[in-house]
Amino acid sequence: MKEQQTVRALEALKHAIDFLAGLGIEEAKEEARAILKDGLGIDTLVLYRDNPPLSSEDIRKLNGILERRKRREPLQYILGFVWFYGLKIRVGSGSLIPRPETEILVKEALALADKFRTGGKSENEGRRISVLDLCTGSGAIALALAKNLPEAAVTAVDISEDALAWAEKNRELNGAENVRLLKGDLFGPVGQMRFCIITANPPYIKDRLIESLEPEVSCWEPRMALSGGETGLAFTEDIIREAPEHLEPEGYLLMEMAGGTDTGLLAGMAAQSGLRMENIIKDMAGWERVFIARKPDSK
Repeated sequence: MKEQQTVRALEALKHAIDFLAGLGIEEAKEEARAILKDGLGIDTLVLYRDNPPLSSEDIRKLNGILERRKRREPLQYILGFVWFYGLKIRVGSGSLIPRPETEILVKEALALADKFRTGGKSENEGRRISVLDLCTGSGAIALALAKNLPEAAVTAVDISEDALAWAEKNRELNGAENVRLLKGDLFGPVGQMRFCIITANPPYIKDRLIESLEPEVSCWEPRMALSGGETGLAFTEDIIREAPEHLEPEGYLLMEMAGGTDTGLLAGMAAQSGLRMENIIKDMAGWERVFIARKPDSK
């Protein structure tokens, strides 16, 4: 759009929708609204009620955002953040973008934390809940749990320095003082520590499928946060195998997984490691999304 011409917000919205749709972006309308709201700072109510004129700076910003989207850079990177479970999570190069379906894992973990806290066993009464979040990335899961469980001690681990840098920014942004960030490979940084709940959103895309994903993912998001090896289960298998050593009795492991994963295979892995598969939670599209296993009390 030309900076010299008078452009009103609804005209800019239509231009953005048409531009994005022309790129083959399925959620063009939703993205265009987000660009005007979060990129240009035009409140949605004001947009439709007042249809305000755009300044030259607004038009420059809009053109810049659309040009970056033309290169298929993720809108979340361009805007610099994404909303996740009510929290503002900053993202950019080096961080996996939190997806809405991952909120399912958080919801289930919070329900189990409450169950653990009020499970009726005298030794659990008044006990501080301990949570370990593996492959934390931007810290979205860990921070959502920490903010909703202010009494909990949350430890978040990732092997990527870039990811941990984003997680630290997000910890500060959201004032989550009960989150500790550690660098390392899976359980390595926590030694012999045990936790009530372990969460993980490990890389689970089969290597041969990564290049077939939309360019926003395959070309921009960190490959190490996507690649699950030949089977997609490289990290999943390691986590299930090692989790029992780091779970309290009656503790839970919750992991996000790829839709279409062989849940029978996961149940077998769990049983072999001493865990009991409790549930498989599906997402809104009907895909199996969250694997839940429990460590039985050996008493």
